[in-house]
Amino acid sequence: MAAPPKKNNSIRSGFRWFLRGSAAGILILLGGLLFNLDRLDSVGIQLLRHRDLLPPMVRSFLPGASAKTTRAEEAERLTGKIISVHDGDTATLLDPGGEKKYTIRFFGIDAPETDQPYGSESGEALAKMILGREVVVEVVNVDFYGRAVGKVYLDDLYVNLAMVRGGHAWYYEAYAQDENDIAAAQQEAHYSRRGLWGGKPPQPPWEFRKEKK
Repeated sequence: MAAPPKKNNSIRSGFRWFLRGSAAGILILLGGLLFNLDRLDSVGIQLLRHRDLLPPMVRSFLPGASAKTTRAEEAERLTGKIISVHDGDTATLLDPGGEKKYTIRFFGIDAPETDQPYGSESGEALAKMILGREVVVEVVNVDFYGRAVGKVYLDDLYVNLAMVRGGHAWYYEAYAQDENDIAAAQQEAHYSRRGLWGGKPPQPPWEFRKEKK
């Protein structure tokens, strides 16, 4: 039986390479489009929330993809855009030049863990407040994990306080004993049964973490 013509194999091989090249080109164009859209709005930042579903080529164009994770200094003042929210008390800030990013741990508050009741609601509340927005962070200290523990401001809004006042986080008294305004905000939220105080008595996240160890 005669062998198939080599010409047909070459055509098929060339067609496959053409398809692969076209797919790569489309991904590059799509990534570039998303990058430019993000300059006008927060398309890229919203896509970061679903980055695991995106092709690697597209991820490389999302905000902060090439930024270096940087350790802040105590008493440093950071400015930049919040590009991701991890939970109700932790977020990532990208500096104005897009070259550095910082993990921010909100001073004086402790939010439910993501696998704890009200954890997802707490994270969504913070995202709704600051995701894609320009903020100022007054760094109080740097924790064991290298996170910048700080007071976060969105214009005149003290975000740490707003999270507790809305019932989305606890006052973390063990690490911020003199924050009387946050303590008062928790009492107000508790009395008004806002957020996590709306149902049965919630478990503080520091106790939840201790039980999981």
